[in-house]
Amino acid sequence: MLVEDGGVCVRALVQQYEREPADDPDTTPSSSPRAPPTSQSDNREPEESQPERSSKREMVEPGWESPLTGSLEREMQETRRMVSALQALLLHGSLPEDEQEKLSLTLGEDNAEQQLVVTRSRLEQSMEEAQELKRELLRCKQEVRNLEGVKEAQQQRLSVQEECVLQLKQEQLRSSMTQDQLTSLNAELQRKLDERSRMLSECKKELGQKDRLLKENQLQKAGLQRELECKDNMLQEMMSRHGDQAPPHLTGHTPLPSGAEELQLVRSALRYPQHHTLDTLEQGITSLTDRLVHTHQGRGKSSGHNSVTHNQHASWPPNKMAHSYSSPVLSLCGSTKVLYFTDRSHTPCMIHINKRLEKVTLRDVKTAVDRDDNYRFHFKALDPEFGTVKEEVFEDEALVPGWEGKIVAWVEEDNGEERTKGPSC
Repeated sequence: MLVEDGGVCVRALVQQYEREPADDPDTTPSSSPRAPPTSQSDNREPEESQPERSSKREMVEPGWESPLTGSLEREMQETRRMVSALQALLLHGSLPEDEQEKLSLTLGEDNAEQQLVVTRSRLEQSMEEAQELKRELLRCKQEVRNLEGVKEAQQQRLSVQEECVLQLKQEQLRSSMTQDQLTSLNAELQRKLDERSRMLSECKKELGQKDRLLKENQLQKAGLQRELECKDNMLQEMMSRHGDQAPPHLTGHTPLPSGAEELQLVRSALRYPQHHTLDTLEQGITSLTDRLVHTHQGRGKSSGHNSVTHNQHASWPPNKMAHSYSSPVLSLCGSTKVLYFTDRSHTPCMIHINKRLEKVTLRDVKTAVDRDDNYRFHFKALDPEFGTVKEEVFEDEALVPGWEGKIVAWVEEDNGEERTKGPSC
């Protein structure tokens, strides 16, 4: 735009320079040289004007030579300045500041129309520049809008990404909590499994012990059955001997019906041991033995008394025979029967103590069974709460509990185990 403005100014100067020779043909040329429309015409202008001026100088009279030479020199200087200004305009696109001021002063002095043209050209240039700036501003605004839209889109996308990241963090937290819960549950289940395994192993051990105890009880039961069968055979033999040796005058007075009933009871207990307890068998055997003893007392004058007594004592155990000899038959009315078991034999032993039941002490029992303090004594007793129990007595002067008019005891060797007072089932 400045180049076009400079071209307009040069054309205006050239037109002014062309009009001045037409108005004043006799005067010298104006200080403003003729400016061609292009840069080449501006450069050839001094070369074309020089021959014309030289020819004019030859035609002038010698009196005018010196003033003409001075004016030509001034014109040459002005032309040179103009050429340099045009070169600067072509090279730089603008005139120097002093040239612009001088040009504006020249135009202001010479012609207002030219100044108007220059002003209009500058106004148009300014308007075009303003339009260009407006278009540039619109483009910038559009770019700003686009950038704002992109920014909003990026912000929305960033917010969505942040929400996704937050959700992922929450899911990760829930997963970690679930994992911790599963880990704790697994540990608890593992602990329970170990406990169940330990309980199962203990149950297996107890089951093995129960099996061994069951086998031992079965063996013990078989031994007891054999012993009871032996006792049954002995009783049958004794009853048969008693029947064969009884005199005729005592046959009607012998309490055979009750003895037969007791014998039948013992036989049924031996045949079906699961239907009867050991106490029932003991009671039956004791009753039969007592009945046989009373029968032998009634037959004291008979001839077969010695043989039966001898056979009876021969069939009893040695310790039982010793106790029978130590307690005379005549003192049975004021004595107490003691039936005791030992840990070495399952067969009970019976003795008599010459005291009433309510006066028998532990020392009397120890003296009768010939056992010292290294043995423990359990007695069969009746407890109001638990029923039939085995009660252990510790003190020698303590009274011994009875059972149905007699004393039933268990004598065990003391192994140093802790003793507990009171009844035991």
